[in-house]
Amino acid sequence: MTVQSVMPHLYTADVDRAVAFYRDQLGGTQTFSVPATGAAEHVELRLGDVTIGISRRDAVTRHGLPAPTHGHPMELTIECDSADDMIAALRTAGTPVLVEPYDGYGHRRAYVTDPDGNWVALISKQDT
Repeated sequence: MTVQSVMPHLYTADVDRAVAFYRDQLGGTQTFSVPATGAAEHVELRLGDVTIGISRRDAVTRHGLPAPTHGHPMELTIECDSADDMIAALRTAGTPVLVEPYDGYGHRRAYVTDPDGNWVALISKQDT
């Protein structure tokens, strides 16, 4: 038995708003949507080598799980060319910055939140 892939999955009150953040602010490419047209309940976006899923919060309860809450602790780590440049662009777009860029763990690292309060770590190579 072998794992074929892993897809981080985020739950949101507003799929369109979350998709716009990951597509427009972080450069994701939409690869899938349910339904295919109209108001989406679930969307998948490709960010670098990873696909993330974004679904309406109320959809999860149909699977027998409790409803997710705003800012439920999790972290999505995104590697980029420059954490500093990405933070500057996100700040200009109005994205809340939690932690300014700093050097640590061999990377340049910073944190923002997506529209639902999920933590997004932005990392890049540390300047030497």
